[in-house]
Amino acid sequence: MTAKDGEARGWRARWVGRENERRRTAYEAALQAWRRRDEELRQLYTEAEEPTQLAETPAGLPVQLDDDEIVLAVEPAAELVEVTARHTAGLPTATLAVVPLEDGSTPQPRGVSVVDAGTAVVTDRRLIMVGRDEREEWPYAQVAGIAHHPGDPLTLLHAKRPGRIRGVRVPRAAASAFRLRLTVAYADATGARAALLDRLDDAVVDHWHDQPPGPTPATPADAPLTARLVRPALVTAVAVALAIAAVASIVHGSLPDRPVIGMEVDGGTGVEPTGPGVPPGSPGLGAPDSPTTPRATRTSNPPPGAAPRTAAPTSATTTPATTIPATGGPPDHSPSSPSATGSSAPTSPSPTPADRCGAPANPYGYNYCGGSYVYAPAPDVCDYFACVDNLWSGNGYLVQCEDGLTSRTGMKGGGCAGHGGARRPVYAA
Repeated sequence: MTAKDGEARGWRARWVGRENERRRTAYEAALQAWRRRDEELRQLYTEAEEPTQLAETPAGLPVQLDDDEIVLAVEPAAELVEVTARHTAGLPTATLAVVPLEDGSTPQPRGVSVVDAGTAVVTDRRLIMVGRDEREEWPYAQVAGIAHHPGDPLTLLHAKRPGRIRGVRVPRAAASAFRLRLTVAYADATGARAALLDRLDDAVVDHWHDQPPGPTPATPADAPLTARLVRPALVTAVAVALAIAAVASIVHGSLPDRPVIGMEVDGGTGVEPTGPGVPPGSPGLGAPDSPTTPRATRTSNPPPGAAPRTAAPTSATTTPATTIPATGGPPDHSPSSPSATGSSAPTSPSPTPADRCGAPANPYGYNYCGGSYVYAPAPDVCDYFACVDNLWSGNGYLVQCEDGLTSRTGMKGGGCAGHGGARRPVYAA
């Protein structure tokens, strides 16, 4: 992508190098997000083909189940929500589909209020929400459609009976598994499992065609004229110097007739204008009234009605001299500056550790954020992750189960059988 960088010299060539690097970085970020979405869609399709169910009904459920009713998911930190307005923009529409949540945090949609909080239970026949004050139940036979919000872990259930639309909101980390099991259970109860799989397959194919294209190399002809300002630090320094001169003029009641083009700042002599039109030896802005007058005793005449000013205490430390020439060159640091005398610079903060999205610290870069599946885990992986007893009987990739243990796909009965089902894969960065 840098093949055309050498066709020009000077500021255009420098701009081409910076622009190509920016485009490459943006493309790699978009490609990583696309790959993460592709893996999520394929995982949803695989789990929808053979959905995992809880090995046994959890004890202490706050609901009364039928004799042959099967519990598919339990979320103890759910919220009961209700649509407060009849016509509310931005709410999801009911459709037989399951898609992962979009990246980033989306604010709660307007027109939806939280009614209660408690436990949500998904069975093969109904969704039950048991709150502290209210209880809501949605038998699948009486549900007209399920609507999952694409950016918020909110699911609305449109009942066939008239009334306000209600639903549940679950934690973002548990939204994918909860939505999948609820939608598959609803599709099985209504005879729409084949249609659900077809839509999931279409989502995988559509996303594959949306792969971000490679970046187009920048050329010197694309460089804007504003790219000629290749010294932003110099521009900032000149602006700061002019601002200091203006403030000093206001404080001492002597605004200059024209901007100071070049000046020398020194902690002992003040600000001395050196631009054209200023006679040599002129007193600088803020210069002492007399070389023999002590700094603490110098005063200036305040305007009528203004409160007298008190002389500020001076510091014993002398400000390093910095010369900004009128020709627009870089600042010239005098030998008295800290960098010239060899004084140590302030130490930079230690780098922030890499985000593993909740995965334990380990030397192999295993994480829950994204990357490639771990088909050949390190022999001592269980020294860092809490593993199931039969981890090495599988021949697939590492996954985290709903109960937090780490297992491996490709084993008889499923990698997380008896552990609440698979929650998410383990990735290698």
